[in-house]
Formats: sequence, structure tokens, C-alpha cells
Amino acid sequence: VTYALTASIADLDLVRARLLTDILYRSGELLPFDRISDSQVQSRITFDFGTRYERLRQWIDKYQQGEALPLDAFFSRLFGEVLSQPKFGFHDNFDAANTAANLIESARSFRQTVTRIDTDVDIAAEYVRMVDKGVIANQYLNGRETDDENAVLIAPAYTFLMANQSVDYQFWLNIGSSGWGQRLHQPLTHPSVMSRQWHDGDVWTGEKENNWNQEAIAQLTLGLIRRCRKRVFMGFSQFGEQGIEQRGPLLMALQSMLRRLSKEVQQDV
Repeated sequence: VTYALTASIADLDLVRARLLTDILYRSGELLPFDRISDSQVQSRITFDFGTRYERLRQWIDKYQQGEALPLDAFFSRLFGEVLSQPKFGFHDNFDAANTAANLIESARSFRQTVTRIDTDVDIAAEYVRMVDKGVIANQYLNGRETDDENAVLIAPAYTFLMANQSVDYQFWLNIGSSGWGQRLHQPLTHPSVMSRQWHDGDVWTGEKENNWNQEAIAQLTLGLIRRCRKRVFMGFSQFGEQGIEQRGPLLMALQSMLRRLSKEVQQDV
């Protein structure tokens, strides 16, 4: 929240933003600036920053009382009605405006992709969750930014798939990680159990979880391979970030495939 305030309000430093957050941010809600009872603290923050903070807070409060919009539409309104105005962080800042446009397009692409699969998913919550987990990036590269044939794109696998681009070479990093084929733990928004295809009385078992993960990694790798024109390079680390040996599903599948190929070659000889 502190960093969000410094980015939203022009010239607001981290110290003042932290004061605002510590005093006025409670249970996911921004409280009015006049809730600061200490006049010295108000003077330290300054009433100029307090006025701008209050304008941002009132806009958010008014939005929450109305009908919820798709996340990309919310970003668009927030930027157009508040952040791009004088004395706010994106005013006359073309780099920031470009970043906002990319974020809006990223959220729109995610919404359009997910709603084709399941219309019951909370798109906004799912998008934020997947960005936090690093499954997708909170960025979007448009055609003008990817025209350079010598460009290098570093992105999570699903972000690359959503861009729907073909490349000559791909580098798959850390193929031993379980993240390649393991579903995010989200019991309240389970993509299968909460879908319309789920039948009342069915039980989500460990076997179904394993089958779902296997299908997900198969679709992911197939999508990546279909978007590679020449060669795929794979990076492997025996130990993960916690120093534990990695035995993820992608690595196990590749090892099984190599064993089968080796047997076939020996039989041919």
C-alpha cells in the first residue's frame, strides 16, 4: 500500500506514504485523512498531500459502492479519472502511461482467455493471485515492442503463451521445479470444483488432482513446443531454493521419455 501511494501521488516520499499507511490503512480500507488526530502528524504529511490522498480515497470509496467492473475497465477508469490528473503520479509521465496501458491490456487478455474456459471464475482475484505467484507477469508486450527479431523476452510460461507468438529458440528454466505442473493451492476458487462442469456429490481426490496436473503440464509443454521454430534449451538445477532436491513432474516426464527413446534405439540396433 505504501508503494502504491508513492506511485499514485506525485512527489509523495516513502516516509509520508508510510505514515499514511500506518495510520489510515485498516482491514483493507483507506480511512479519511481527518482521522489523523495529531496535528503535528498532519503538518508533517502536509495538507497538500492529504488533499490528494483524500481525492484518491474518495474515488476508490465511490467505486466500491457502485457496480463492479472488469479489472481492465477498473484500471482504465482509475488511470483516466485520477492518476493521469495534475498532481498525481502519472500526469505528463509518458513512461508511466505506457506501463498503465500495458497493464490494462494484460488484464484484458487474461480476462478474455479465462472466460472462454470458465465464466464463473473471479477474474480480478485470480489475476492478482497469479501475478503474485509469478504464474503470469503483470506486463504486456504489444506488437510494436516485439518486432525486433533479435529481441529477448523473459516471462513466465503462461504469459508467453498468452502472447501467442512463435520464436526460434526457447529456454525453459528450472525444469525440475514442481511449479511446472502443480496447481496453485486455492481451495476457495478451485478451477474444477467451482466450474459448471462439476457434478454435485463428486469428490476431488488425490488421483483427480494428479490427473489434472498431468493434463495441465501436457497442454503447457505442447503449447510452448508449437510456438518454437528451431530448438528448445532446458535448464536444470538439482536443488531448489530451499536446498531440497527437485523432482518435479516435467523433469520426471522428460526422464521417462528419454528412457523410452534409449530402449527404442537399442532395439533398432
